[in-house]
Amino acid sequence: MVRIGDYVKELGDDIILDSKKHFESEVPIVIRESEPRAILFKEPFQGKDPLIANLYSSRGRVERLMKTGKGGLFNHVSKAKRCLFKPVERNWYWNGTSDSTSISRLPLLKYYSNDAGKYITSSVIVARDPEDGVVNMSVHRLLHLGSNIFAVRMVEGRHLHQIFMKQKAAGNDLKVAVLIGTPAHIILSASTQLPKDVSEIDYAGALKSSPLEVTYFDGGNLPVPVESEYVFEGRIRIDLTAREWMTDILGLPDKPRDQPVIEVDKVYWNENPIYHAILPGGLEHKLLMGYPAEVKIREKLVENDVDVKDVWLSSGSGGWLHCFVSISKKSDDEPFKVIKLVMEAHGSVKGVIVVDEDIDPGSYEDVDFALATRFQDKRKFFFFEGMRGSSLDPSSDQEKLVTSKWGLDLTLPIKIDRNRFLRSRM
Repeated sequence: MVRIGDYVKELGDDIILDSKKHFESEVPIVIRESEPRAILFKEPFQGKDPLIANLYSSRGRVERLMKTGKGGLFNHVSKAKRCLFKPVERNWYWNGTSDSTSISRLPLLKYYSNDAGKYITSSVIVARDPEDGVVNMSVHRLLHLGSNIFAVRMVEGRHLHQIFMKQKAAGNDLKVAVLIGTPAHIILSASTQLPKDVSEIDYAGALKSSPLEVTYFDGGNLPVPVESEYVFEGRIRIDLTAREWMTDILGLPDKPRDQPVIEVDKVYWNENPIYHAILPGGLEHKLLMGYPAEVKIREKLVENDVDVKDVWLSSGSGGWLHCFVSISKKSDDEPFKVIKLVMEAHGSVKGVIVVDEDIDPGSYEDVDFALATRFQDKRKFFFFEGMRGSSLDPSSDQEKLVTSKWGLDLTLPIKIDRNRFLRSRM
């Protein structure tokens, strides 16, 4: 069993321990200034539980916490999709109340001045599909509307939204469990879009390399991972909506939308819980949202016989819109093939840069070096118009979601003398 407190011990001096007294509005600023280092606020502001942020802000830290070895995360998460583990039930004692005042112990934050209010940003919602019984686990931000009521941001067409619409058609509220403060294998699984017949509960067990231990609340059929710091038991109401908006992954204001409402019936917590806050638009947000897409891109390239070295969805593009790929190319026309494959694998991507294996795609300086020293031929720049885009890109057609996309081949020609282009070593 893994708890966030175990991660704090594991990171040791690598984590910032903050014992200062802060005004509530200062905490998001301190989180931003601490990136990429993880930071633990022992008392973020008066009377609140400890808060941790920037916990999963880099691949290296996730690899360390998941014990995959340096550079081993891709192989681990890719293999896990083929080696799922069903959960095992465990008797577990939870502290809990049916009094909504216990929500007040959580250090909820308003991150940006133009956000709709205070949010829970690390919340993982567990729900069961009423038709096939598959348990879905996915990450959704929650806007606190007061007392025990939250608005939940749902993306139309995703699995949770489909489950909700099925229950709504049947005239039933959707029973859910909301997990707050989960270990890497759970939140990374919940951040991954899997086939609808695959449960993220099973995938989380595979990422952990052992079945998840779960418990069931009285009269419920939802498996609740016991490694969670806090759990809400509640219902997504079919008769209520609320206006919700928040700063998105690019640091831009999202447009207001009417969203469903969760009514929390009970609040549970483990011993000595630590609240997990994810800064919207921060490095942690970008990694958790972007890394599963990087895996999907890399898997697509491998399936098509590309000798791919690394894939990075750039942080400046929100970890979502621009993709840099390093390959050991087999032919001079292969980079164009790579550009097309990336766009097929990740429909939201807007621009793709392909570089040689000596260039680190995760380094802006490396990519800039390749652009400065290896680009001459305009035929290595590719432009595509009228393609499906992302709603996160404000320059795209927001009604039709149509955009222009581009690709850039910064690889060296096969027959060129590479020694003239490789940087000297110490």
